[in-house]
Parts: sequence; C-alpha cells; structure tokens
Amino acid sequence: MSRLGRYVIGRVFGGVLIALVGVLACILLIDLVEQMRTVGARTDISIFEALRLTLLKTPMLVEQTLPFIVLAGTMGAIIGLNRSSELVAMRAAGVSAWRFLTPSAFVGIVLGVIAVTVLNPLGAHLYQEFESEKQDALSQRLAVGGQNGVWIRQGDEEGQVVIHADGVDPSGTKLQGATFMFFEVQQDALRFTRRIHAATAELKPGFWQLTDLVEATPGGRPVRQTHLAIPTTLDATELINRFVNPATLSFWVLPGFIREAREAGFAPTRYELKLQSLLAYPLLLATMAGLAAAFSLQLQRLGNLARWGAAGVGIGLFLFFYGQLAGAFAMTQSVPAAVAAWSAPLAGMFIALAMIAFVEDG
Repeated sequence: MSRLGRYVIGRVFGGVLIALVGVLACILLIDLVEQMRTVGARTDISIFEALRLTLLKTPMLVEQTLPFIVLAGTMGAIIGLNRSSELVAMRAAGVSAWRFLTPSAFVGIVLGVIAVTVLNPLGAHLYQEFESEKQDALSQRLAVGGQNGVWIRQGDEEGQVVIHADGVDPSGTKLQGATFMFFEVQQDALRFTRRIHAATAELKPGFWQLTDLVEATPGGRPVRQTHLAIPTTLDATELINRFVNPATLSFWVLPGFIREAREAGFAPTRYELKLQSLLAYPLLLATMAGLAAAFSLQLQRLGNLARWGAAGVGIGLFLFFYGQLAGAFAMTQSVPAAVAAWSAPLAGMFIALAMIAFVEDG
C-alpha cells in the first residue's frame, strides 16, 4: 500500500466506476425495452411499471456482468496511464510490472467480496420480488383461468395423477393446499377414480407424505385422515430445480438449503454450483483485473496496444464461455461443482501471471 499503489488503485476504481455507469445505462435501456416487449405484449403496463420491474432485476444483472465491468474498467485505467505517459515514467523509475498487477487484483478481490456478501443477497431478494410482481401483473390482468397455483402430473401405464397446489414451500418439495386427482386406465380410456385434498404434501424419496387430508370417491362419502403416503415416481431433484430458482437464493441462504437437501436424500447440484461460483467470485474478478493489467502494459510507442487489448478481451470472453461449459458438465455430474466453478478463474489467473512474467522478464 505505497503511495504509488494507492494511486493505481484509485485509477482502477475510477475506471471500473465509469464502466459500471455505462453498463448500467445499457442494462436499464435494454431490459426496459425487454419488459415492454414481453410483459407489455401480454398485458397493459405503463412505462413506470416496466421501469420498476427493470430496477428490481438490475442488481442481479450487475452481478452477472461485473466480471466484464472489471475487465473493461481496469483495461481503460491502465491504457489511460499508458497514453498519459505515466506508465512510461513509472517504468523508467524502475517500477516492476508486478506492481501494476497487485493493485488491480486487490480491486477485483475487494469488489468480489462486496458483490458476494452485499450485492448478491440484495439481488436475490429483489429478483424474487421481480418474479412475484411479474406473475401478479400477468395473473391479475389476463382473463384466463388456471393461471394461479402449481400443476404437476405423474403417472405410468396404469393411470395418472394430476396434482394442483396453492403454493410451494421455499424448499421446493412441500406443497401447500394440494389436491390429488387420480385417473385409471379402463378400457383404453382414463377414468376419474378418487380425489384427495391435503393441507400439505411433502415429497419424500419414492412417495408423497400427505397430512390433514380428505379423500372422496365418486358416489362415496368423504373420509378424513391425518396422514397418508402415496407412491410416486417423481424425481425430487427435478421438482426442486423447477420451483426453486438459484437466482432467488442468496449467498447466506445457500449453505443451509444445500445441507437440508442433502439430508433429505436429494442432489442439489445446481445450488452447489451456485455456491461454489460465489465463493470463487472474488478470484474471478481478480483474474479479470489481472488480465486487463497484463494485456495493457505494452508501451504505446511500441505499437500493437489495440491488438493486445483485444487479446485480453478475447481471453476474458473465452473464460466466461469456458465457465458456462464447465457448469453444464457439472449439471450432468460429469465433474464436481467445485472444479467447474474454480477452474476458469484459476486458469485465467495463471494466464495473467504468465503474461506478466513474459512482459517483465522476457
């Protein structure tokens, strides 16, 4: 934290702030048009309602684009030092190229910690409100029946069960106000056989656990029961993935959610990948800042500065798509979630270190 280090940190922070303002303007404009196109095409909403939906979604979008914001901001700051000949003066004074990598990586780590501990919980909370308000706007203004509640279907060759629920527990495996309608195959046709309404229905491995239920059959009297187990072939992991969006779970909630899912015998791969990605997020931002610094140290008088900058941006995009591909492999359980989340940031950091070593030591 020398005076020179603090100066470089201040310039990098300034560059990141400028890039953030530019990206925010693009996000607000593009997503506002998207809300008017998607939601506005199905119901009448004002420009202010669309802007509110966009603002609720903005923190999550900023979190997703922050690596590129750090890459562009750091690269702009270092190139600014280069064009003002400050970089030449620093190098002439014997300042090593490593002295530029360290402040840039420090900025990335600080922003990463803030994003994980503050921005991510805020974005998850606001995104949950965004989804709720979007569904409320569509369900209230569309005169279409059957828009409320949750519908699930399970079955085999002998029959089917249609399940309707008023709501889903945050765990994604417990239905509130569930109604089970049973249909059996009789003479090559499905015929209704019985109906069960339960206060709650929790999905266990291989069966539904119903509580406080009323069972009725055609022509029969309703029968009340306290508990009842109904066999099912539904995969609880698929049910969780359907009803619980990882974007709505914050960094502080994910560990408990994953632990509870494991204790219930489920495989929360998507959520493990999300947690590991958040843990690796500070390193990812430090990597992007390091790449930006490494590919911006080429002196302007030597030429090819634009080519070096384009190479840095290209490697940043490559790391992004590599991370997406690794995440897809983790979803299929081909690789562990930790490997998929940490491999891209580590690979990028090694590239940045190798580039600095090449530029500084030949």
